[in-house]
Parts: sequence; structure tokens; C-alpha cells
Amino acid sequence: MKTCPNCGAQLALEAKFCTNCGTKLVDSVTEEKVVNSEVNADKVTEPAKETKVNDEPKVEAGIDKEQLKQASLNYWSWLVSAFKHPFSVKPGSKWNGLVTLALEGLVFGLSVLFIFRNIYASTTSLFSQAFGVGSTGENPIGLGTLLTFFLVTFLTSLAVSGIVYGNVKLFASTDETFGEFINATAHRTAPILIMNVIGLLLSLTVSVTPTGVLMASLALLFCTVSLCIWNLGSIVPIYQMKNSRLDRLYVLLIVCFLNGIVYLIAYMAISVHYVSYFEHLLGGI
Repeated sequence: MKTCPNCGAQLALEAKFCTNCGTKLVDSVTEEKVVNSEVNADKVTEPAKETKVNDEPKVEAGIDKEQLKQASLNYWSWLVSAFKHPFSVKPGSKWNGLVTLALEGLVFGLSVLFIFRNIYASTTSLFSQAFGVGSTGENPIGLGTLLTFFLVTFLTSLAVSGIVYGNVKLFASTDETFGEFINATAHRTAPILIMNVIGLLLSLTVSVTPTGVLMASLALLFCTVSLCIWNLGSIVPIYQMKNSRLDRLYVLLIVCFLNGIVYLIAYMAISVHYVSYFEHLLGGI
């Protein structure tokens, strides 16, 4: 028997409602189990939440050094392959071509910077001794020269590559992207980087002396070789054109004409620096 909590009537054990007042009866055992299960669920949920928060992956800010190291090794492998077999183009990162052209422009710009600075310093020294004049002041040839020749060289190489790529795309069918085309061109002309490094070393010894003039002539020679390599490597895609809608000779003439305009603009930009140097030099005498 069990007692109704509302009216105190005696009821059977299996009764769920009081037959006297109608109060709903709850089994104390069941109620205890429900309460215990809720308490246990709360105890389990809290650590689980803490674990979930603690297990969240930590995102590290900054540059991934391992990834940068691997990219550098891949580029070096690609560059060595280009040095050994320029015309056996090896696929690589989409940035390999741009990085190579930028390095070539940077090294060339440094070579010109040292040549001009040394010649300017030697010339002003000779004028001072010959005419008994003082120093013309601080050497004006500096970062501006480096930036000018770097940008002119880099942008000119991109413009020439764009002209060749546009004509190949116009007169022949090709699925090659411009990035892949730049990579292939840079791969074929990679020895230019070696020529520019040698020219940079020679430029350090340039001066207005017999030995210095000889070093300047050798630096100019390597510059000429670099230009020949570039002209050869950049127009190779024209000779490789298949099913061209225009004879390759005429495509080559169009490319040479447009390239001539690009080179003319580059020479005009560079000539401004030559004039400014001579004006500064003559003004100090």
C-alpha cells in the first residue's frame, strides 16, 4: 500500500492516480533515477565542453618557414635545370618565370649603378686634378639609378614576352597561359642571370683608367651576350608555331616591329639619366 500525498488516502502500489482526490502519483524510484541521470549528464557535459574548447586547432600567425624553404629549394632546382638545359623547359611554380626576370633586372641594375658611380667618381677626380677645381659634391648616382634600370629591364622583358605571346595566340592555336609562357621564356633565357652576375663583378672595378676601361668593355660584352640570348630565347615560340594563319616570317616581322617600339621607349627612359648625369658633372666644373 502507498499513501496519497494530497489527501492521505490508502492506495494500491500500482496506482498512478489517487482514487479519492485524483492527484497524479509519481513513483519515488523513477523520480530518483531521473534526477540522478540529469545530474550525471551535467557532470559529463561540462568536461566535454572544456575538452572541445581545448582541442580547437591553434592557428599560428606569420610565414610558414618550412613551406618557404621548400619553395626556395624547388625554385633552385628549376633554375639549375634551366642553366644546364635551357631549351628543355621544366615545369615549375607559376612564379618561377617572374622571379627569374626580376632577379635578372635587379642584378643588371646593380651593375649599371656601380659602373656609373665609379665612372662619375673617377671623372670628377680627373677634372679636379686637371682644372684645379674642388669636388662637385655628393655622387648623384644612387638608388634612383638602380630602380630605373631594374624597372626598365623587368617591364621591357614582360612587354616583349606579351607581344610574342599575343601574336602566337592570334595566329596559331595554343592552350598555354601567359604565366606558363613567361616560365618557358625565362627557362630558355636563364643563362642571362649568369652573364649579369659576371657583369656585376666586373662593374666593381670600372674606372677612368686603362684597366678600368677594359673592365667596362668586358662588362659591356657580357651585356651584349645577354641581349642576344634574350632575343633568341624570346622569339623561339614563333618558330615553333604550328598551323599558323600567317607565315611565320611575317609574324616575326610584326613582333620585331612592336619590340622595336618597346625598346625605343626603354632607351628614351634611360637616356634621361645619362643627360642628367652629364649636366650635373659639367655644372660642377
